[in-house]
Amino acid sequence: MSKRVVECNICGEPLAAATDEELSRRVHGHLETEHEEADRDEEHIRKMVATEAYDAGDA
Repeated sequence: MSKRVVECNICGEPLAAATDEELSRRVHGHLETEHEEADRDEEHIRKMVATEAYDAGDA
């Protein structure tokens, strides 16, 4: 099973999950704990994952 990866747009930390839906939840949780001031709008996060995430094998 491949992993989907996206880097945090604020700190660059790579976040990984099995699916884009799971990855969106990971991004939301990361923003909530590490970047309290950041926008955590669900639609914005889903769009970011859809356009910026890649398969871990592509890294």
